[in-house]
Amino acid sequence: MSNDAKGNPSSSSSGRKLAPDLARGFMLLLIALAHANQNLLNLEATTLNRMIVLLRQIFVDGRAFPVFFLLFGYGMVQLLHRQEVKGHDWPFIRKLFLRRGWWLLLLGFAHAVSLYDITIGLYGMATVIFFWFLRLSDKKLIWIAAATLLLAAVLGSEITRGEYEWGHVTAAPEIAASAGIVDTILTRSFNWALYSVILLHQVIPAMALGIWAGRKKLLDHPELHQSLLLRTAAVGLALSTFGGIPFALLSSLYWNSPSEAATAIAGSLHTVTGYAGGIGWAALIGFIAGSPRIVRSKLTRAVAALGQRSLTFYIFQSIVFFIVFTEGIGGLGAIGNQLSSDIVAWLTWIVSIIIAEFMQRANYAGPAEQLLRQLTYQIPQNR
Repeated sequence: MSNDAKGNPSSSSSGRKLAPDLARGFMLLLIALAHANQNLLNLEATTLNRMIVLLRQIFVDGRAFPVFFLLFGYGMVQLLHRQEVKGHDWPFIRKLFLRRGWWLLLLGFAHAVSLYDITIGLYGMATVIFFWFLRLSDKKLIWIAAATLLLAAVLGSEITRGEYEWGHVTAAPEIAASAGIVDTILTRSFNWALYSVILLHQVIPAMALGIWAGRKKLLDHPELHQSLLLRTAAVGLALSTFGGIPFALLSSLYWNSPSEAATAIAGSLHTVTGYAGGIGWAALIGFIAGSPRIVRSKLTRAVAALGQRSLTFYIFQSIVFFIVFTEGIGGLGAIGNQLSSDIVAWLTWIVSIIIAEFMQRANYAGPAEQLLRQLTYQIPQNR
């Protein structure tokens, strides 16, 4: 065990900080729950389906993605500090971030065209466009977070994550099956570019707050910030829960015939409080990671191993869902319900933990992370 790991119980034997990896690993479960049901083709409004949608809207939809982008900003600060320790100046670091961002964009494009998911590309686009946030003062970061959160609130009345369309829907795999390969690639490429631009504003508030938190090292040494983390978790998750109820009632058809104004307010409230929930989840996991008993837990280490390979297993989720739900392969999309999609999400996450633990024991990095690292550092290493 390294000296850092000995002196800091919240670090792993590799010197990585436990809390960010633990948060990424756990949030992959919420991401799976949020995404699996999007592959269903027939959303029948049964009592069971409506109840599951109600709970998912309150606790999952729009609450998981802010955690990842908060950790994304946090990770940018960690990468910056590692490069500064090595003696690299800002022009070198700027080029490093740009290379990483462009390669993430390319990887995101490939993921969107093949498996119809735009999230990875958002990481790349945010890196390329907003890496200069790292040079801003704390005060400017907070102002940017506040301003873009207001923008997200305004647009949230029309762009709300996790909306449900009851009845028969046409999912991406079904569209692809009825179109040619060229048409499918062109359509998905256009949608990837369009929605990446439209949704980019949702990245900024969490990313800016993540950079601020990274500077304070709140998750590097969570045992030193237990009181702050606990209060933040309690307030954030409470706001998220109560703020998610109106839109959840609307989505699950328990609130019928709302006015246009009520629908818009519910959507905005759901979006804004989703960021509070994201911050709350990150703070709660940080608080948990600050406990020596939790740090020594085998399950904790396994979930952290998953989080250390979050990019690989995010892609793994997409592949599993494609196989399980697509007509002509698993076919669950045509016959499954909300409960079956949640079961698939849970099983996918559990299998991911098991695989990640074996990879950790074999000292094997995630293939996607390893590829991205090689591409990012290729030019400096050849000098």
